[in-house]
Amino acid sequence: MSIQTIRFRGLMLLTGLLIAAGAFTTPAFASEDQAIEQLRNLNKAFTSIAERVTPTVVTISTRETVTRRAWSRQVPEFFHPYFRGPRGEERQEERPGLGSGIIMTADGYILTNHHVAGSADEITVILNDNQEFDARLVGTDSLTDVAVIKIDAEGLASAPVGDSDEVQIGEWVMAVGAPLALRSTVTSGIVSALGRNLDFSRDRNRDPFAISDFIQTDAAINPGNSGGALINLEGDVIGVNTAIASYTGQFVGYGFAIPINLARKVMDDIVSHGRVRRGFLGINLRSVDASLADAFGLDGPRGVLIANVFPDTPADAAGLKDEDIILSIDGRPVNRPNQVQSLIARKHPDENVALEIRRKDRTITLPVKLGEKPEQIGDVASARTQPGQARLHGLSVSNVTPEIEERWGLEGEMEGILVTEVAQGSRAARARFQRGDVIFKVRQGSFEREVGSVAEFKASLAKLEKGRNAAFFVRRGTYHLFLTMKIPE
Repeated sequence: MSIQTIRFRGLMLLTGLLIAAGAFTTPAFASEDQAIEQLRNLNKAFTSIAERVTPTVVTISTRETVTRRAWSRQVPEFFHPYFRGPRGEERQEERPGLGSGIIMTADGYILTNHHVAGSADEITVILNDNQEFDARLVGTDSLTDVAVIKIDAEGLASAPVGDSDEVQIGEWVMAVGAPLALRSTVTSGIVSALGRNLDFSRDRNRDPFAISDFIQTDAAINPGNSGGALINLEGDVIGVNTAIASYTGQFVGYGFAIPINLARKVMDDIVSHGRVRRGFLGINLRSVDASLADAFGLDGPRGVLIANVFPDTPADAAGLKDEDIILSIDGRPVNRPNQVQSLIARKHPDENVALEIRRKDRTITLPVKLGEKPEQIGDVASARTQPGQARLHGLSVSNVTPEIEERWGLEGEMEGILVTEVAQGSRAARARFQRGDVIFKVRQGSFEREVGSVAEFKASLAKLEKGRNAAFFVRRGTYHLFLTMKIPE
């Protein structure tokens, strides 16, 4: 096979892939010259978009004063990474930072990440033409990782904004920013996935109401890209580059961007109101997986389960109940908790939404008037039970007595049975039960039983069908969870 033949077949293969992706339209069979011309047109599209968008993406340099404890002089410097003993006096240090931002208005409003500028003492913005400006923080929102800064300038080139709701998996995108301090860098790739929940980046102290609904891309994103633009082939911003999934801290193929519709709503609130005004329902959610669908008697995994409704919230006022399954919001189907969070967060307090709900064996639609999240979400409490204990399927459980309440630090008048131990490697451990969980209900299909004692719990388990999943309703702190476990045959 000649070099010319290999080259032609390679071009035809690439052209066919681009045709299938909708990049352009051409006859099924084309000459080598036609294929090359199509590729040149695609190349011109990329270069045209880069030329148009690059001036709207800035580099952000920050400085933050942090307080650290100095090591005692008695500890040699070599041992500092290993030494866990007492430290010396506190001292202040300057910590530099680097990120990117998107010019959203001609008069200098710039969109970036909270983790780039949210806690900075000094912010410097460097434009694509090397002009430098001091910037001030207008406002920030840690729940979406969005921040807005402002420079005193006029006549700036602002970024064209697209519609992130219309983004599709597989479409071509470009990432623009300052990775590793390499300003005005452009990379390309495709949209790899939508609606990603970045659980790998969460720590235990993160707010449970944080919004996590990311666009995933394989366009190269590295430290310094944060706050930069994710662009579609129309040249419109569809996302704010925010994070990577990596064990090394460098790009390994997975980058994530905040959808621009969500980021723009947060920015508009900050600029107009000085703070974010997001809608609030007052519910705790769980995904409906195959085992939970089986336990609830559904025909398959769909919707999002309401684990519990917090009292005195819009959800409570609208009549939503624990165990309701949300099927759609304003006619838009939902299948992930973070999808529900994102759709509600894009609304304002006092706006109305229509929730399609599966309740037991019927489907209803409930109108809900959204509120605003309070500072604290209340606990749920009920009646005390009698003494007793047992060990079942890897769970050690005990009735909730006054002594148990005091020893475990439980709220008074607690209903249910307490999980005191979970056997390592047991079914219960695989179902993610934890010490301190309070089980208050068991359900499997049409069978449903509240449990107020160990005896009632054992009686309920005896009625469950072997070889099928059952749902255990658990209170963990202020939240309700649904843990599923297959009943052994």
